[in-house]
Amino acid sequence: MSSLHTFVQVAIARASEYQKCSEEQALTYACEDIVDNELGSRNFSSHHIEQWLQHVCAREDIDTPQVVVGRATRTSLASTDIDSHTICLRGKVTTAATALHEVAHVIVGADSHGVLFRDELVRLARAHISVEYAALLHGVYQGVGLEMSPWPASASQR
Repeated sequence: MSSLHTFVQVAIARASEYQKCSEEQALTYACEDIVDNELGSRNFSSHHIEQWLQHVCAREDIDTPQVVVGRATRTSLASTDIDSHTICLRGKVTTAATALHEVAHVIVGADSHGVLFRDELVRLARAHISVEYAALLHGVYQGVGLEMSPWPASASQR
């Protein structure tokens, strides 16, 4: 595995690829890309993702959002409609990281990618992917200058 500094530099450079996003959103997406490219997360077929999300939501004690699987697009892997409590996943295969990104939006109740969202995504990754994945994500977020709560706060309090 490369050094954290290398991941941070790559994430900063990759953020420019998200031209239609705010700087915070672009950095958030770039950090997630770097970590998922390095460590990966489980792939789910469109037929199995809903069952896994039901398991995640039961463990998180939240209502399972409605899951809609749409055609793959170049611009978006997934999206969340907070008002209708719906997650739209694009394509035949979705990663655990992408699904948890959308669940974090549901839990936080916001479309933004601010500190509350990032803290929640790191906590979810720690609980449902791995501690190593969550730690790297937390470190890269901090390394690019995004605000984060201290690492111990990502441990489940339940």
